[in-house]
Amino acid sequence: MRFTGFAVAVLLGFPALAGATVQPVAERAAALIETHDYQGAATLVRTALRRPPGTAELWNLLGVCESELNHWAAARAAFENGLKLDVSSITLNENIGLLYFRQNEYLTAKKYLEKSVLLGSDNPGTAFSLATSQIRTGEPQRGLALLKQLEEKLAGQPAYWTERGWAEVSNDPGDAARSFDRAIALQPDDVRALNGASSVAEAGHDDEKALSFLIQAKKAAPDDLRTLLHFGSLCLRRDLTVDALEAIERAYKLAPSNNLALFLLARVQISFQQWQKSHDLFMEYDHRVPGYAPTHYALGWLDTKLNRPSEARKHLERSLALDPALVDARYELGQLDLDEGRLDDAETKLRAVLQQQPRHAKALVTLGDVLLRKGDLTEAKSSYEGAIEADANSGPAHYKLSTLLIRLEQPELAEQERTLGARLNAEATREAKTVLVLSDPEGRLMSGVQTKGER
Repeated sequence: MRFTGFAVAVLLGFPALAGATVQPVAERAAALIETHDYQGAATLVRTALRRPPGTAELWNLLGVCESELNHWAAARAAFENGLKLDVSSITLNENIGLLYFRQNEYLTAKKYLEKSVLLGSDNPGTAFSLATSQIRTGEPQRGLALLKQLEEKLAGQPAYWTERGWAEVSNDPGDAARSFDRAIALQPDDVRALNGASSVAEAGHDDEKALSFLIQAKKAAPDDLRTLLHFGSLCLRRDLTVDALEAIERAYKLAPSNNLALFLLARVQISFQQWQKSHDLFMEYDHRVPGYAPTHYALGWLDTKLNRPSEARKHLERSLALDPALVDARYELGQLDLDEGRLDDAETKLRAVLQQQPRHAKALVTLGDVLLRKGDLTEAKSSYEGAIEADANSGPAHYKLSTLLIRLEQPELAEQERTLGARLNAEATREAKTVLVLSDPEGRLMSGVQTKGER
């Protein structure tokens, strides 16, 4: 979702005409613009410009008219012609800068808006658009500083607080939350502010609050793509799979070319154990966006579910080549080695996982399996216990420890662990939680609870 903001109205409304001449043609054109007769005003000004000499003021008026008529190229040409006649015109530099701003061409917008401010523009809308352009072209601190200077003049504008909130999200979530609250208080259906407030709540691990903001945003704009994808991603992480599917399918239907919608659609199929459908969608995503490591990890994980070990190995190795820090892919390769009886290879990979992430519960369980098959009961027991320490709710860890305790002739402890393991496994089955954890292309962690040491 792109934000044009209240400042863009300066480009398209009568206030931008403050520098216009009092010549009769300009006065008549300005009057037509004020009554929203942009076509009539444009015709009048074009006729006047055919009779030289043209003036910067008339070119400015024509640019305003063309802008309102959504004739972007013509508006740009008119403002440029005006600047050829008066390069130091504050109004022309403001208006062409705001035109580029509205078209999301922030780098060029910044050039003209900075010049208008240096020339003496005191229009807070122009300064606001300049600050926003700075934020979106790699100068966030400079842009935020300018926004803070504008607080007294723009405090009553919800768009001001929304933009400021997004500028504050990374460095000061508390300030960002307060800014989004101000925006929402002024405009309760501000979808961009609601998404921002949700992001801040997520960062504070308050998913319930984050969901409440997104539900409010969905009510305000049911077909807003950003909200649908944000809601779907958060629902995936919370295992609210039905809600996630509904939102993501809607987003994909609205924007089938959107790559994030495709990625999330592939991911949500896993929650319903639609392995092949998910695989097909991830393959389509890889075709569109090649070289994204989590895609190959997902494909490899799915290939193991589809009993295609050689394909799984290929995708998992590719994911590690793209991102050596992807420990879960290395774990799956270790599991494949164990399944194929390559115990030494499996142990090497699993120990590499634990070197990167010592509390990786699944790797500790599988390493215990390897050590058990090698006959090292003491080390296997230590590995299973380490898994339980890392994740007390790991059913497999408790259950496998129970089988080992029987071999160690500790039947009472074995029965306790067996009972606990069986209960935890049954609960996991009822909850139907998917064990695949992915980060989406925007960096959100999906599915599962983030544990210490995990990205």
